[in-house]
Order: sequence, then structure tokens, then C-alpha cells
Amino acid sequence: MFFWRSRERGCLLAVFFPTSTPCPKAEVFVTGLKKPDTAEVTSGSGLVPGKGTPTRGRVPSIHAPRPTPLKSVFARRREAMAAMFLPGNLQDEATCSVCLEFFKDPVSIECGHNFCRACIIKSWKDLEMDFPCPQCREVFQQKSFRPNRQLANMAEIISQFALRGAKGAEEDGLCAKHREALKLYCKDDRRTICVVCDRSREHRPHVVVPVDEASEEYKEKIQGRLDFLKKERQELLEFKVNDDKKTQELLKTIENERQKLLVEFEGLRQFLHDQEHILLGQLEKMEKSIAKRQNENISDLSKEITLLNKLITELEEKIQQPMLEFLKDVMSIISRSDDVKSHKPVPVCTDMKMHVCNFSLKTVVLEKVVKKFKENLRDELGRGEKEDLTLDPESANHLLILSADLKSVRMGCRKQELPDNPKRFDTNSRVLASTGFKSGRHYWEVEVGASDGWAFGVARESVRRKGLTQFSPEEGIWAVQQNGGRYWAVTSPQRTPLCLSQKLNKVRVYLDYEGEEVSFYNADNMQHIFTFNVAFQEKVFPLFSVCSTVTYIKLCP
Repeated sequence: MFFWRSRERGCLLAVFFPTSTPCPKAEVFVTGLKKPDTAEVTSGSGLVPGKGTPTRGRVPSIHAPRPTPLKSVFARRREAMAAMFLPGNLQDEATCSVCLEFFKDPVSIECGHNFCRACIIKSWKDLEMDFPCPQCREVFQQKSFRPNRQLANMAEIISQFALRGAKGAEEDGLCAKHREALKLYCKDDRRTICVVCDRSREHRPHVVVPVDEASEEYKEKIQGRLDFLKKERQELLEFKVNDDKKTQELLKTIENERQKLLVEFEGLRQFLHDQEHILLGQLEKMEKSIAKRQNENISDLSKEITLLNKLITELEEKIQQPMLEFLKDVMSIISRSDDVKSHKPVPVCTDMKMHVCNFSLKTVVLEKVVKKFKENLRDELGRGEKEDLTLDPESANHLLILSADLKSVRMGCRKQELPDNPKRFDTNSRVLASTGFKSGRHYWEVEVGASDGWAFGVARESVRRKGLTQFSPEEGIWAVQQNGGRYWAVTSPQRTPLCLSQKLNKVRVYLDYEGEEVSFYNADNMQHIFTFNVAFQEKVFPLFSVCSTVTYIKLCP
């Protein structure tokens, strides 16, 4: 049994909650006692010994059925009915007057009123003295409150009892408070209510509609969101399919490029192997020719030497003979020695030197070709990543109109009201890119209109922005242009006409800062257009010019 002081001071409430059953049995007594002597109260009796039987009213006991593993509809209804028969003042007495919720960690202050600990602390937070009771406004000189554990237990039991009943009522479509059918929907509180709730002060200013109307309205909203989400899902699925398809196509392209690369290098290796085999064969042939000639010369020389050795021996023996014997056939020997003439073969070095020299020329040419090939291949394959350029609006002439993404430029019919600044071209219809370069290798692609009136290239950072200036290397500009139906390289002192096999649609610009080159290629077939050789001394920026309203320039992504 629990006691606590009523909101109406001087009224004491006692509640019995037997805890032996899951669903409590509640008995409520109202007495005139101010402060109960709990030590003399017999638990569960509602009587105070020595005081007699007080005048009081008893609320009939409520016995809820013992819960079963699976509650029936009737059991839930009985619980809801039990909760509904809890006296309203009993629920009020278990409610904090500050937060209007069931007590949480209740405490009692000196006047006897009870509040949640957090509520009273918050109420007195900014006060240093004169602490009033939030309910009766009695003032105290110091903060003082004590826990009320009996009230805490009682509030917990009542809140669980009320919650169980409310849930059962709502499951049966009935208002937990008034036991009326839930036929209305409060848009402000976002919950169903009964007709009695609708007429109450709480819901009087709220927007209330019938449940079927609210259900239809929210069904339409949910259906709209459902349709939108399904559409989003379908778009994502289509995007996924398309993205997967494009990814597979891209992977297939990469594989094709890999195979092409392997074929090209295999062909290159085979070509080099064949050329190596031919050249080594020529060297081997020359070696064999030299060896053969050398052997022939050695054979001929050996015969000549043998003949000379024989004649020399003969003459040496003859000259040693006695006089009479010596004179017998001296003329014959002299005649034979006079007839002897040695035949020297053509020297091997003289005959084959020319062939070796000619082959050496091939080696020199091969060295030059291979060196140039390596340089060209390294240059072409090592030009770096493609630059993602944007146009610099602060440098654009007043006549030029830039796209929102700063990727394209065209010429307008009248000047725009733009603030002047040192970077802006005030006379020439030009614009620079936002990014400049002072080292490395870079390239970008430019899409051009079919009509006359465009030019682009690179310009040094210090290029003149004010006044009329010419396109020329002397002005720090290296560019190509279309003018008069022809393509030109802007060289000095005169422009250089460009002979191209097809009309330009997209041009690739290569910048090799350390290599001192600016090159232009037709991006569609990689035909070389023109190359400027420039010893750069400062930072350079891509430059673009449009001087006709019927053409444009666009930076390719």
C-alpha cells in the first residue's frame, strides 16, 4: 500500500497494488488524514489502527485475467477496460504538474508537493534564494527535497497499467481515454482521436478530418512518393544497365587496344629481327668473301714464292760452280731468271674495303634512325595527361560570351557591362584559359566552328591586354587560325599557309615547355598541322580568339 499527499492539501490517498499477479488489483481510499503514520498501517487493509473506520469511498476492485502465452482479443479488451476504470484523479496524482507526464524519479519538497527531480531542478536552476513551489507558490529559503520512492513505484505501475490499456483499446479501434470509436484524425498531433477528443479543449484549435478522408489523402501522398521512388529505382536500374554496358564496351576497347599494341610491337620486333637477320647475313657474306679471297691470295703467293725459291737456289748453286762449268749454260739460266715475273694478287683490303665502308654507312643510318625513332616514340607516348581547361572570365573581352561551364566561347553583337581589370583584353576579342604552364608536357583539344573567324594557341603571361595588338610571335603569341577560307600558322614576318587534307573540326595542341615546342594536330586523324619552336622564358597560357558571330571555340573534355 502506498500513501502520498494529494494536490489538494490535506487529502491523503492510499493505493493497494498486490504484486503477486501480473495485472495489479487496485483499491483506492480517500481519507482526511494529513500525514499518515506508515508504521501503524496494516499493509493491504486500508485501515489505521486506533483510528476506527474512517469515512471513505471505495472504488470497486479491478481484477485483470492472468496473461496467457497468446492473448485473445477478449483479454486485450478486458485490459483496456481495466485501464479505463482507473480513476482520473488517480492518474492525475501520478502526473508531474510541471512536465505533465508520469513521475520520473519523484521528490517531495517542504510544502508536501511532488515533482520529477529534473523538473524541480530545472525550475530552480537560475535562483539563488527564495525558491517557490511551482504548484502552490510557497517560498522556501533553501533548496530542499527528498526522494519519494513509494510514489515512484506507484507512478511506474500506473503508467504501465495505463499503457497496456491504451494499447489494447487502440488495437480494438477505440479511444483509450473515452472508449469511443476512433473516427477522426488530428493532423496537428498526427494521431487518431474520437468525437469526444475532437470537442475537447486539447484538440479544439487543431485541424481534424475523418479517418477515411485522412487515409485517402495520405494514401495519395504515399502513392505519389511510391511512384516517384519506383521511377527513381527504374532510372537507377537503367543507369546501372547502361553504365555496365558502357563499362563493358570500355573494357572491350581497352582489350582491343592491348591486342593492337601487342600486334604492333610484335610486328615491330619481327621487322627489327628481319632487318637484323639481313644485315648480319650481309656481314657474314662479306666475312666469307674476305676469307675466300685471302685463301686464294695465299695460295697464289705460295706458288710464286716456291717458284722464286727454286730459281734463287738454282742461281746460288750456279754462282758457286767452277768457271768452265759455270759458263756452259750460264745464258740459259740468265734467260730463265729474266723471264720470271711475280704476279701479286689484288690485296683483300683494297678489294673489300669499299663493301665494308658501304655497310658502315648503313650502320650510321641505322643508328640515326633508331635514335630518332626512340625520341619520336618517347615524345608521342610521353606527352602527359590531357588537361581539363576552363576559360578565365576575368580575361575575356567585353564582346565574348562564355558558357556557364566556361568551356566554350562565342562572339556577341554588343558589348557586355563587365568590370575592367588588368587581366581583361579591352580591344582584341580574346580570352585566356584559367590554367597556365611553366614546365612539363601538356596537351588539350579544341573544337572549332566551320566558319572563318577563330584562332587559338598559347601566349606568354605578359602578353599585352590593353589596346589593339597583332597575332604574332613578337607579341608573345603562337597560334593557328582560320581566315579567308584558309588555315594559317601565325608566323613572322608573314603568316604561313597550311595545306591540310581535310577540314578541321577538332585540333589537339601539344605544349612541351622544356622541349621548346608548340605543336598542332588534327585530332580526328592525328595529321600534323604545324609546330612552333619557342624558347619559353615565362609562364604561358592557352589563348583563344573569336572575331565572328557565326563561329565558336569549345574546349573538349
